[in-house]
Amino acid sequence: MYNIGLEKLIDQAVARDFKIHKITNEDKKNDSYKALEFTLSFNNIEIKYKRKVESEKYPIVPRFQYLFGFYPKEGLCLFVKKKEHKLALCEGPLEEINKTCSLIHSLMYLLVPADRFEVYSYLPGCCEINCPNSPNQYKLRINLYTAKDEELKTTKS
Repeated sequence: MYNIGLEKLIDQAVARDFKIHKITNEDKKNDSYKALEFTLSFNNIEIKYKRKVESEKYPIVPRFQYLFGFYPKEGLCLFVKKKEHKLALCEGPLEEINKTCSLIHSLMYLLVPADRFEVYSYLPGCCEINCPNSPNQYKLRINLYTAKDEELKTTKS
C-alpha cells in the first residue's frame, strides 16, 4: 500500500508539527478514523499515507488526530469544517503548491480529531531548502492553524 521512501519523507515533514504514531488495531476501531476512511474509500480515493498524530506544540489543535494522505481529487472541500480549509482545498492554493513542491506536497492531507468527526486540511512544511513556494506555503499553513474556527455558512438557493 505504501511506498516506503515516500512514507519516510512524509513522516519527516509531519514530524515538524506532530509526534507521529503508526496506526494500531485500536485506532482502526475509532469512530473518527473509520468515518474518514470510509468517506475517502466511498469516493474512490486510495489512501497513500495514514498516521495517528499527536500535538504537544499547538494548544489550539486537538491532541490526537488521524492524518490521511492521498492524491488530489476534486470535491473534497465538502468534507472539511472550517471556511479557510474549504478555500485552501477548493480555491486553488494547495493545488498551486502541489504543482511546484516536492513529492510530499503532491499529496493532499486531511486530519480528523480522534474524539469527534470534524475534518480539516493539513499542509506539511516544506522539506526542500530554498523551496520556491516557501512564502506561500508558510502563509497558508499559518492561516490554516490560526484562522477563527467558524464554519462556512451555506445558503439555500
